Amino acid sequence: MNFYLIGLFGGIVLLILLTFIKKDSKYAKFGIKLKRVYCPNCNLKQPIMRKPANQRQALFGGYTCKNCGVEMDKYGTEIDSNSV
Repeated sequence: MNFYLIGLFGGIVLLILLTFIKKDSKYAKFGIKLKRVYCPNCNLKQPIMRKPANQRQALFGGYTCKNCGVEMDKYGTEIDSNSV
C-alpha cells in the first residue's frame, strides 16, 4: 500500500514540475502548455483537442493551423515543417 502512495505522490510532483518548464529551456519539449495557442500568422485560436499531423506533434505536442496551414509547436512558435 505504501508503494502505491509513494508512486501517486511522485506522479503528482512530476506533473507539477512539468508545468513550470520554461518554453526557452532545453527541456521545453517535455513541458506542459496550459494556455491556449494562437497561430503566429493569422492569429486563429487553435483547438484544445487536436489531431496530430505527424510523429513530432504526437510525441511533443504541436498544431497545424486549419486556416493558413502553418505548423507550430505547443507554445505557438512557428516551426519549419521540413525540420526534424
